[in-house]
Amino acid sequence: MSRLLRRLRYWIRRRRMEQELVEEIEFHRALKQQDFERSGLPPEQARTASRRALGNVLLAREDARGVWVSPWLDQLWQDIAYGLRQLRRNPGFTLIAIVTLAIGIGANSAVFTMVNSILLESLPYKDPSQLVLTFEQLPNAPVKFGVSPPDFEFLRNQARSFAAMAAYRTVSYELSGVTQPERLMGARVSPELFSVVGIAPAIGRALTRDDDRQESHVVVLSHGLWSRTFGRDAGIMGRAILLDGRPYTVVGIMPPSFEFPPRGPELNGEPAEVFVPMAFSEFERQAYGMMYSNTVVGRLKTGISIDQARAELATLLKPLVETYPAVLAPFISGISIPVAPFNEEVVGRSRRMLLMLMGTVVMVLLISCVDVGNLILTHSSARQREIAIRSSLGAGPTRIVQQLVTETITLATGSGIAGLLLAYFSMRALLSIAGQTLPRAESIAMNHRVIAFTAVVALMTPLVFALLPALRTAFTTDAEVLKHTTTSATPGRARSRLLGTFVIAQVALALVLSVGAGLLVRSFLRLLSTNPGFRPEQVVRLTTTLPSGRYANGQQVKEFYRREIEAAQRVPGVVVAGAGNDLPLGVRDRRAFTAEGNTRPIPEASRLIASTWTSAGYFQALGIPLIRGRFFTDADNRDAQQVVIINEILARMLWPDADPMGYRIKWGIEASQSPWMTIVGVVGDVKQSRLDAPTIAQVYVPISQQPLTADLLSGDFFRTVNLVVRSSRDLKSLIPELRASVRQLDPELPVKAEPRTDMIGESLKPQRFSMTVVMLFAILAVGLAAIGIYGVLATVVGQQTHEIGVRMALGARSADLIWMVLRRALALMAIGMGIGIAGALALTHLMSGLLYEVRPTNATAFLGASVLLASFVIVASVIPAWRATRVDPLVVLKSP
Repeated sequence: MSRLLRRLRYWIRRRRMEQELVEEIEFHRALKQQDFERSGLPPEQARTASRRALGNVLLAREDARGVWVSPWLDQLWQDIAYGLRQLRRNPGFTLIAIVTLAIGIGANSAVFTMVNSILLESLPYKDPSQLVLTFEQLPNAPVKFGVSPPDFEFLRNQARSFAAMAAYRTVSYELSGVTQPERLMGARVSPELFSVVGIAPAIGRALTRDDDRQESHVVVLSHGLWSRTFGRDAGIMGRAILLDGRPYTVVGIMPPSFEFPPRGPELNGEPAEVFVPMAFSEFERQAYGMMYSNTVVGRLKTGISIDQARAELATLLKPLVETYPAVLAPFISGISIPVAPFNEEVVGRSRRMLLMLMGTVVMVLLISCVDVGNLILTHSSARQREIAIRSSLGAGPTRIVQQLVTETITLATGSGIAGLLLAYFSMRALLSIAGQTLPRAESIAMNHRVIAFTAVVALMTPLVFALLPALRTAFTTDAEVLKHTTTSATPGRARSRLLGTFVIAQVALALVLSVGAGLLVRSFLRLLSTNPGFRPEQVVRLTTTLPSGRYANGQQVKEFYRREIEAAQRVPGVVVAGAGNDLPLGVRDRRAFTAEGNTRPIPEASRLIASTWTSAGYFQALGIPLIRGRFFTDADNRDAQQVVIINEILARMLWPDADPMGYRIKWGIEASQSPWMTIVGVVGDVKQSRLDAPTIAQVYVPISQQPLTADLLSGDFFRTVNLVVRSSRDLKSLIPELRASVRQLDPELPVKAEPRTDMIGESLKPQRFSMTVVMLFAILAVGLAAIGIYGVLATVVGQQTHEIGVRMALGARSADLIWMVLRRALALMAIGMGIGIAGALALTHLMSGLLYEVRPTNATAFLGASVLLASFVIVASVIPAWRATRVDPLVVLKSP
């Protein structure tokens, strides 16, 4: 304890104690001098004798200081101070090294912030590792889907591996009766939801079974909506708000950290701001084989693993099928119930993309560190004379290595601080590029884990790459260095090999990144050239969702469809207008069907097909081509024959050698009571979701012939009206007039308007994000590699100045000198590119899931990346080579 107090006292009063030590030593020397003077020596001789008797003053000071503080700590402080002086004495070296390292560290910290928030941080719920999502899937079906209401109730009552299960479905609502009416996302949830996720309302209560059973009009608000719209007024509790024109009593307000559903899953993956009771209707409870649109989240019991839950659900499949009507048993008999961890479903396809980005920035960091290693090695070459002097004065190799490593750590500390600042701004830039592409984007932020990661990266990576140059400098310095100047010495073979190794590593890493960027660019170009099945040019989409309060029955909904289309057609410049509940790239509904007269059996994997309800003019407005038959007309109403239009995939699947005109299909199985619909047209295939997703069979039904019962209108599926307008006018001036035409029909109705080309751009955001980021980092890597190569060659040329002068004096031509420098650069580049190509072939297969119609071994990407990198290397090599020809041999030969 006394030693610790002594050390603290020294660091607090260091300057004063050092001065007192100097004065005390001088006092003892003066006493000695007086003794010698009394013995008869002259004053000058007495002074000299007193110093000799006292011994080495600096050593005495170090011995005294060792009582106050540990010697190694004192040496460290001295090394840090000396390192700062060295960095200040060489501002060019310091600036380049800090900027280079800061780029690598900042890029890593920015991407790690996203990886940490999305992949490493747990979901903000209680014991999130126990939360799982449950789905349903038909045999051989390419995708899984949600859970139907009767299946959910069966699983909730029968599954014993779960402490609780809850269902939810996102639904949009119009919030009115406030200062600014708005359309917001809500969720119908079963009463167990809040207990399943383990989050209780901050104010008020959660939804209860009585609320669900009695179909009570109660609502729980998100903290964001409560703050934004109601100014955090606690008096809102117990009051009614209007959702879709109907009063809902506020019974609870969630805490600020609660966000549900988390953004990410394709089904029900948009955070809700209002939560209302699920309250399945009697129709929904009997919806066997239908309405697979609910997401089911369950909490596993303590001690139960996800594999045990899967095994139990597998045993429940047979009892589940037995609850279905007998006529549905053949259709449903092969169904399965996949179970997945909640977090995995939220992350989804983003996991591979984020890991790829993390690998990309690690390579950028390695290139930055190699650059700094080059700088340190060349800088230490210039300091050989200084280190040789220190060595001759008694400094051992270990002491010299300690000094050089301490300087590197000092440099890394500054780079880490700069990198952390750069990471913050880089992260904001990356998030702006990503938009809503990334799951849990709202939670991405720097925290203590990111800062710790940055500190470790900032200290360890440059230290590793600086240690080898430091060891070489400390253990290869000898007295011969004192006899030469740095300009006349030719670098040793060992040092040249080390510099060459650094160059090879930079070229190899830069090539791997360039190939990856090339593959993503080619994949993106393929996506852009993909035919979406419609012509988005000069097309505007206006989306409205009709509130149930003002549009209570199907006739009112159909009437709005008709009036909205007529209003749009009266706007000058509109060529054709139509409407549908879904549009290409956003077709949500999947239904089972039965066909009449099909020459091929329906594959089980294709039992579920996409379905869209449209008006007349829908296909013409979107530019979907008619292959045979006709489009819908206004004559296709409730009094006419039930008709349907199919796409080419369905026609080829069921009638490959026949004309499908006149054949009939209906929803459900053969025994279902659904009406038969006659095929009157075949249209071209359109993309139903992402451009890189496979297109499936699709059916279009006239909205005018659909009996919109109260049960079908319970959600926003048929209440969402997508008006599509093809125009000959400029779209920027057209959109305000179209908005006005809708507002004349219903002034309180929120309208979302955008060109269809923007919708295609929105669907490409994930691919554009990954391509843009990897391409930027690849360009950065190539630039850093070029800078490193230039630095190495410039150093080599500078150290060979004397040799070059001799060659020129003996008659060497400029072309010979340029080739001498270029030959070395090209040899190193060839080795580096060979290693880089091998590395790219080994690593790019990990990107296969991110590529569209492009193989990971695409020759064009490899060739393009190699040519681009070679161009940068040659340009970086030509400048030092050209400088070698500018040497004046007379000046060089006269220099010492």
